[in-house]
Amino acid sequence: MASAAITRFSLPARRFLAALLREGLAPGRAAAAVFVGVFIGHVPIYGLQSVAAIGLAVLFRLNKPLTFAATFVNNPLFQPFMVAGSLELGHVLLTGRRWRFALPHMTIQALKADLAAWLVGSVALGAIIGGMASLGVLFLLRFTARRTRELPRRRDSVNRLFAEAPWRDRGFVRWKIRLDRIFDYLPPEDLGTGCAVDLGCGYGIALGFAALEDPSRRLAGCDLNGRRIAVARRALTGRNAILTVCDVRHFDLPRAGLVLILDVLQYLAADEQMELLARCSAALDPGGKLVFRVHDRERGILWRFTSAFDRLIFLADRNGLRPLTLPLARYRQALELAGMTIVERRFRNRLPLAHILIVATKSPAAEARA
Repeated sequence: MASAAITRFSLPARRFLAALLREGLAPGRAAAAVFVGVFIGHVPIYGLQSVAAIGLAVLFRLNKPLTFAATFVNNPLFQPFMVAGSLELGHVLLTGRRWRFALPHMTIQALKADLAAWLVGSVALGAIIGGMASLGVLFLLRFTARRTRELPRRRDSVNRLFAEAPWRDRGFVRWKIRLDRIFDYLPPEDLGTGCAVDLGCGYGIALGFAALEDPSRRLAGCDLNGRRIAVARRALTGRNAILTVCDVRHFDLPRAGLVLILDVLQYLAADEQMELLARCSAALDPGGKLVFRVHDRERGILWRFTSAFDRLIFLADRNGLRPLTLPLARYRQALELAGMTIVERRFRNRLPLAHILIVATKSPAAEARA
């Protein structure tokens, strides 16, 4: 009885809170809420700032929590700079001269002038800082809105490829795409043209992302797990895909515009890793990309957690191996020797695991030397 009563009253409260948080979060209205909050936070109406901000949010139908939060720009850490900046700007606007503080020469007239300058300067500074903050929020939200709209569409497109797969494999693919942030980073990348190769492709998920823009793109991949290769072949039916059960060390690499190595290198010895990277670099067309990820050895406790998690996976596979992640400098040196231009992106996965995504592009000069 008590739990039913609690649920009866808590459910409307949760719905009200959710509606309050989502209210007016379109990029333009969210930017306006930030402007109002920052502006009111600068105006010296202490004790009334929160009331004024919420009142304006209600009047203009802005997001109330966001407007209120933006007023906290006025805090003990920033306030000395805000007051000094307001006085400086106010004196420039009122007198054309900079503010000079001289305690021995302070008079009632000087205090009145400073008070007027403070009031005028705080309004002007609040408008300037509020405008800058609102523009930043506007650009950020518009960028993330495009990305958040695009990513689910791409995920759904790849998930549909596995609609006819057995439920266990279909579920694995769905959760893999949802949890592994590599599939947030791959779609925005320029994955180029030409043949796309995935070494250790598993279910072929990454190849599905690579072929989204061009379903006729040539795809190639290999993996030691025959069951996953069979599922991948079925999912990529109708596409120009050749998938084989093969060890990456013996896979015959075709000429490619893109080579992916997402979870393979740690299975190989150090010299085998270097040899594979050299082979991949040589197989790329000019301007082609080699994209791979390794564990981030420089992330302290996260690296230890990542390494322990990887060892558990290796034990579950019963392959008798231990994962080996080389220092980042070793990978960088091997790629630079092959004439590759390197971009490194550190990211933390959702488990959380610490990774580095390495995107290496082959320069035309490297092809000429080869």
